[in-house]
Amino acid sequence: MPYLATRRLHDTFGRKVSRYMSYRKAKKMYNEITREMTLLEARYLKSRMSHA
Repeated sequence: MPYLATRRLHDTFGRKVSRYMSYRKAKKMYNEITREMTLLEARYLKSRMSHA
């Protein structure tokens, strides 16, 4: 297998790994943001309910 072909395969593999890792990072960030928003909303709604 020529060097060019192996490089191309490695490049494709690297791109797939990079895409997978960025997807995992984005998913983790999304989950963290959602959790924080849920806590904030719960705290805010709880305080609003006690004042009403």
